[in-house]
Amino acid sequence: MDEALLELVNRGWAHPALDALFVWLSSQAAFALPLALGLLAWLARRWGRDGAALWLALALVVGGADLAGQAIKAWTAQPRPCWAEPQRVRQVGQPAGTPCGPARTGMPSNHAFTFFAAAAFLLATLPGRGPGLLLLAVAALVGLSRIYLGKHYPSQVAAGALLGLAWGAAWGRIALRYAPFAARLHRARPPPPRARARDP
Repeated sequence: MDEALLELVNRGWAHPALDALFVWLSSQAAFALPLALGLLAWLARRWGRDGAALWLALALVVGGADLAGQAIKAWTAQPRPCWAEPQRVRQVGQPAGTPCGPARTGMPSNHAFTFFAAAAFLLATLPGRGPGLLLLAVAALVGLSRIYLGKHYPSQVAAGALLGLAWGAAWGRIALRYAPFAARLHRARPPPPRARARDP
């Protein structure tokens, strides 16, 4: 089932537009970093210092998820599909049959781990669910990109997603309990809509 799903997404969905989209979503420099900076700007503008402090806590949560993911990779030592089966996997921008590296760093997908952790943390700490749900949808697309590009098996992405959800939710609860800025922000409510001025 794992290999069948990989082949369906990696080869069955092949399209130049999806190639460009998923390469972009998988890029840390072109997508993840601008997204993080945009999130910082939004949080700071909406909630001031508390928003900026929450972003810093989020950065620590994501950084911790990345380190935890790397440790699990070293422990499980599972191959990536583009390394284990380079003849079967379509790699965008790479000659057919070229193994990708590093070799045994497949389980879990750290892209999925970190993005789902960020989404779960925001769902736990922000006063509204909209931004967290939006980031959850982005995380799903990022995870899908890793399958489409042949970098991870679906099971490796699913493992990263589940670990990320648990990691982000746990640290979100800890932040609400021990970080005053997170508790204040979580209790905040968006300002009421401005009443329209009546025509004289």
